[in-house]
Amino acid sequence: MSETILQVEHLKKVFTSGKKTVTAVEDVSFTAERRECLGIVGESGSGKSTVAKMITRLLDTTEGRVTLQGEDITHAKGKDLRKAYRKVQMVFQMPMESFDPRRTLGDGIGESLRNMGLRKKETRKKVEELLVTCGLTPEFADRYPHEVSGGQCQRAAIARALAVDPVLLICDEATSALDVTVQMQIVQLLRKLQKERGLSLLMITHDLALAQELCDRILVMYHGRIIEEGTPDEIIGNPKEEYTKKLIDSVV
Repeated sequence: MSETILQVEHLKKVFTSGKKTVTAVEDVSFTAERRECLGIVGESGSGKSTVAKMITRLLDTTEGRVTLQGEDITHAKGKDLRKAYRKVQMVFQMPMESFDPRRTLGDGIGESLRNMGLRKKETRKKVEELLVTCGLTPEFADRYPHEVSGGQCQRAAIARALAVDPVLLICDEATSALDVTVQMQIVQLLRKLQKERGLSLLMITHDLALAQELCDRILVMYHGRIIEEGTPDEIIGNPKEEYTKKLIDSVV
């Protein structure tokens, strides 16, 4: 029996600048199940990253509700937000920018562990284990972000996200800054982690081919709305919307 990890209901986001208002997301609803990889696909400006930021509370919602493992986190703050971050973590597009350049990768990965009360020695051991899990050697703990490649840095970012043992990992264009070979390695790593840890994945991407490779279900976003959803085979083999057909044509 499947377990719903994430439930998003009627999300809306309006940005206001002076007298100008822009609706970036309009009436978006979906669920993500345990062990499912759900893809949100659309071109730049379609609203997919805004949805991810509302789920992770990096942005406030204008309307709607976000429920994580049965708990409403739509307006979570302080202690409740810290509790939510134990369950959901995000991997960003530019791994180098997500680490403090003045601190080692090990420091960055270990931060949440130290915040949870782990001692220095325990933290170091756990950091090294996480690095190995993500395909790096323990020595990477002592390297700085500028001393590693983009792919290695993204592996370290995934290790950092796994440190709190989340149930949901949100990847916001997590492979788009990497070359094709490295992209596939990261995809294989995510698939392995999903299987081994029972993770749910939410893949935010403009790359339909990547979504087809990794996702169980795909949502297509256009102008802030979900216009189509289905399995990769349904979406790519039998697209219903003109926009989805154009997305497919741009890949083929």
